[in-house]
Amino acid sequence: MKVAIVDLGTNTCRLFLAEVGDTGVRTVDRVTTVVRLGQGVDHTRRLAPEAVARTRACLAGYAGRLTAFGPERTLLVATSVLRDAGDGAAFLAQVRRDFGLPSRVLAGQEEAELSFRGGTAGLDAASGPVVLVDIGGGSTEFAAGRPGAGPEVVRSLDIGVVRLTERFLRHDPPQETELERLVGFVRAAVEDGVPPGVRDSAGLMVGVAGTYTTLVAHKLHLREYRSDLVHGHVLSLADIDAAATLFASLTNEERGRLTGIQKGREDVILAGTLIAREACLAFGLEAVRVSEADILEGAARALAAGTLTPD
Repeated sequence: MKVAIVDLGTNTCRLFLAEVGDTGVRTVDRVTTVVRLGQGVDHTRRLAPEAVARTRACLAGYAGRLTAFGPERTLLVATSVLRDAGDGAAFLAQVRRDFGLPSRVLAGQEEAELSFRGGTAGLDAASGPVVLVDIGGGSTEFAAGRPGAGPEVVRSLDIGVVRLTERFLRHDPPQETELERLVGFVRAAVEDGVPPGVRDSAGLMVGVAGTYTTLVAHKLHLREYRSDLVHGHVLSLADIDAAATLFASLTNEERGRLTGIQKGREDVILAGTLIAREACLAFGLEAVRVSEADILEGAARALAAGTLTPD
């Protein structure tokens, strides 16, 4: 079955065109655009007009690809930003009228489950307990369980990269006290939000979404993004810590000139890297395996199966 997923997050809007069959998900097209729909939402609980304009322009740009692909089922899935924004429902209603995109605002636990199913699909159940970490713009999802069986524990915490950057990092480059407050907030959120038994039992951490893939692209000095090099790459805690130290010493503009940093991520990659570091430390793990497969694949499978439907 040909399916199309539009993933509308706090920082990015992504298009995923795929064919789903008995053997799995075959990617036909995958596009990521930084739109920062969540600009200011943590503070105002409203969508900023300029962020709405950027997002609508992005969706208009995706329209031709969607038409040419001719999916049998299409769904826009929205995450943290539209859980928070009081005018999110009106925005999505307009998107459906103007672009013909049915939508669903995912609950945090639903988001975590879909990310787990997508991100661990290529793992053997014999690999043992896995924790998947999905670092987003407004929230970070943790899902723990065995591949193939679905997650046994899911948690969605409001510690996304846009949210934390806006809340804590007021100077450029950030001050040490700002970094300390951000790290302390993340550490407390994970300790309070993820049961100790889950943190103690995971043997493998899988990291998905833009923070992790950007860290790999930066580590490998990729001037052009290479999915085949990013998928399955193992980032050590030392890799993550070194990146955090470097990013903290630079301005946003200087980070944006580093190899592997996608335009639009230069101001939020530091917060994401600190979340990634704290996730490893909280679970007592020295590395994380990065997966290109994520909520997009999970949502595509569920849409094809009829278990994921519009609101």
